[in-house]
Amino acid sequence: MLEQLQLGPLQANCYLYGDDKTALVIDPGGEPECVLARAGELSVSISALVCTHGHFDHIGGLTGLAEVTGAVVLIHAADLGLALNGGLAPAGDDSADLPPGIPAWLAEPLRLPSPPRTVSDGEVIAVGSASLTVLHTPGHTPGGICLYDEAAGVLFSGDTLFRLGVGRADLPGGHGRALLNSIKQRLFVLPDTTRVYPGHGPSTLIGLEKHRNPFVRAETG
Repeated sequence: MLEQLQLGPLQANCYLYGDDKTALVIDPGGEPECVLARAGELSVSISALVCTHGHFDHIGGLTGLAEVTGAVVLIHAADLGLALNGGLAPAGDDSADLPPGIPAWLAEPLRLPSPPRTVSDGEVIAVGSASLTVLHTPGHTPGGICLYDEAAGVLFSGDTLFRLGVGRADLPGGHGRALLNSIKQRLFVLPDTTRVYPGHGPSTLIGLEKHRNPFVRAETG
């Protein structure tokens, strides 16, 4: 079962993924009531809330969903401080480092009923009859992850890889070289037929991105 919603101020992609009984929510960027309504229509219980990274447009619905469902929040340790601080910059960072046009009031610090649980590279997250492997893909953020279901040939890429695009590396904690290395070394080794569901925009295929993504092709020549 795979359902996509576009939520929050930047209409980031949020996914419900699992089977006909249980689902996890990937990147709830806002509007928790919409996620709960869709889960109700599908008659699935929400077992976990997974963040591909800690930016505000991917975590805005966490507090509301966690309060109602009691589901655990899963995030990489390197992005935990970013998320807890509201998803703009880690606590202590100067807000003047934020790009123009991103107001500090856009995101509020998370207020979760229980502490998030950190996940690490290679960890397997089970959801119903499906399972997702965590791939640590830093570059957009230090703790960015992708989620790979090998059996289904599905990858949730967050803001690491888009259709014919890549994530920004100019935000606090971003690193362009690390981002491209993550894509080439962790994602482009997957089968060409792997369907990629990104944090923004339409889905794509690993094979298409290997051969046509202009950002990665320009870097490799």
